[in-house]
Amino acid sequence: MTATDAAGPTGADTRPAPRVAAGGAATAPPPPRRRFAQGDVAKAGLFLLPGLLVLGALVVYPIVYTVLRSFYDRSGDEFVGLDNYDRMFSNDRTLTAIGNNAIWVAVAPMAATILGLLFAVLAERVRWQTAFKVAVFMPMAISFLAAGVIFRLVYERDPEQGLADAVLTLAAQARCAARERRDDSPARRDIPSRP
Repeated sequence: MTATDAAGPTGADTRPAPRVAAGGAATAPPPPRRRFAQGDVAKAGLFLLPGLLVLGALVVYPIVYTVLRSFYDRSGDEFVGLDNYDRMFSNDRTLTAIGNNAIWVAVAPMAATILGLLFAVLAERVRWQTAFKVAVFMPMAISFLAAGVIFRLVYERDPEQGLADAVLTLAAQARCAARERRDDSPARRDIPSRP
């Protein structure tokens, strides 16, 4: 490239000034940003179209349809306008539910953020940080499928397979055995049975 190639219409050099590294050596300027051509935008739109159609069919359409149907009576035949909303917002239970929802929207993310920051700080500052990290992150590491299999094994109704049912069966058998020993004791044999 010659000096006349780099000069603009006014004769001034339009090339960006070379960057200077820490050692004083000049580095190459960053490459110019690539502008998207009209065809690139169309291709991107074609790739996004299936996802947008599914999103519209499963999310947008039901929301719009529900809002439109809310202006009709229970049977859906007669247009009642805002009467449904008037009745809904004059109900104390609805206002309580909206208040509870607002609390969850405000408090839950804030609590999750504070707890997350607290756990992050504790995970780096405690002496037993490996055990702490295992206890905190283990529920996230076990997949829902594995947790489902574990719970199915624990709560299986057959005492030969399910841990919870086996424990309950053993407790019931021990209680029955204790009751039989108590009923067979010499002191209980002298007591007449109730009619």
